[in-house]
Amino acid sequence: MRTARLLLVASSALALGVACTSTETAADDAIEVTLRNDAVTLDPTTAPAGSVTFSATNEGTETHEIEVFHVDPKALPIADGVASTDGLELLDEIEDITPGGNADLTVDLAAGSYVVMCNLPDHYGRGMVSSFDVT
Repeated sequence: MRTARLLLVASSALALGVACTSTETAADDAIEVTLRNDAVTLDPTTAPAGSVTFSATNEGTETHEIEVFHVDPKALPIADGVASTDGLELLDEIEDITPGGNADLTVDLAAGSYVVMCNLPDHYGRGMVSSFDVT
């Protein structure tokens, strides 16, 4: 009887541990944004429609930002060292992410094509843009 109670307690503790672990991993669904001086990398590059969290890390040597637009990145001309976003709606942004810094941004997104970019002078032109799809 004592062995049966110990097995019951152990299996309950194991089940509780699994349940706690699964509820604490919601942040694992975030899109990891890596900022370098010449690139913005997203992992993964797709997300389901709804609340999307971007978790940005600046691995570059300069201060960067991230801006989120609902647009095809090929449609953005460059003027004066920045992407021309005239007439586009900036969905949200994080400014001043210093070297080694981290920041999170959560945005509600509908299905479609989006870009995340750093649009500080000359940063977009160096390749600091990445596209992703929301399904």
